[in-house]
Formats: sequence, structure tokens, C-alpha cells
Amino acid sequence: MEARTFLSDLVTKLTPNASVVAVEEAPGGNVVRVRLAGTTGVIADCELPRGDVEAAERSSDARGRIATALKRCADDVVAPVPDGRA
Repeated sequence: MEARTFLSDLVTKLTPNASVVAVEEAPGGNVVRVRLAGTTGVIADCELPRGDVEAAERSSDARGRIATALKRCADDVVAPVPDGRA
């Protein structure tokens, strides 16, 4: 699976109101930069180790590390929805 597709699917599962805007390799190829957007109008950038991104498609440990990093990043771009309680 392509990294962008994998990361987009993972972000949507973690935080439905966030989406992947861009995925690019940093110079040198050791880091994948992921740009996320959501409901706040803020764009957040995450840098993920390329090896972890590649391993995340096969390994639950690597997937957990990537999911944690993406969730932290997504939390910055999605506004909490009030539940209506005072």
C-alpha cells in the first residue's frame, strides 16, 4: 500500500474530522512529513521515521507508534465538539 493512502486511512480512523493534506519525504529519505488539516483552520505538520511508516503496514507495534504521533498531531487541528452539558 502507498504511504499516503495508508496514513490517510489511519488518520480518518483515529480522528474522523482530520484529513491528510500532504505526505512528502524529507531530503535524505529518512523522514516522512505529514500535513494534517481539520475543523480549526490550523494546519499541523508531523515528522515520522520512514522505517516506522513502512513497518506500520505489517507490524502492530509500529502502527501503534505512528497512530500515537498522528493522533497528537490531529488533536491540534480538530476542535472538540461540545456535548451540550453545562
